Amino acid sequence: MMRNRIKRLNLEHSRAEKNTEATRAKADEIVRLKAHNELKARAREVQKQQEEEELRHQQQKNAIIRAQREASIRANRQAAVKMKQKMVVHHRKEKLALQQATANFRRLEEERTAKLKHDIYIKERQAVHKKYKDRHLMQMQAVRTYDNKVEAEERNLLQRERMIQQMEDEEAQLLQRLKVAQELQRGAYSELEVALQV
Repeated sequence: MMRNRIKRLNLEHSRAEKNTEATRAKADEIVRLKAHNELKARAREVQKQQEEEELRHQQQKNAIIRAQREASIRANRQAAVKMKQKMVVHHRKEKLALQQATANFRRLEEERTAKLKHDIYIKERQAVHKKYKDRHLMQMQAVRTYDNKVEAEERNLLQRERMIQQMEDEEAQLLQRLKVAQELQRGAYSELEVALQV
């Protein structure tokens, strides 16, 4: 009886020691898993912070690029406007100078013609009439030639003005297309930012 009791006590003691070791091993495993999970959580947090920092950096970079692009567009637009203004002023000056030259030429021609008529009237009618007629024809031809030249210059000026108008229309269309493209680009950046923030 005593021996059986001692044997059972030894078995209980051995079983208790095994249970203790198993419990300690399980506790160590739990601690190890918690430490591992905590390290993984910290790594994810660090990675998240790095990604947020990279996103902020990219957003700042995109903002700088956008500002530079808009400044360049404004500068080009102002330069184009100034160039067009200079061209318009130049063409107006050319037109005014041409009109003044034409008026002066016609006035001089009229004065010279009047003087020739007066001189011819004084001289013998028949001889002077023939000379006057030849000279008058030459003058009329010169006037016609000059008028033709003036008309050609005016046509060229009109053509240049039409080309300027076409350039202005084309520029307006390009600016409109650029505005639409910028709006689309801003929309794409907004969608990218929303996608990155999700």
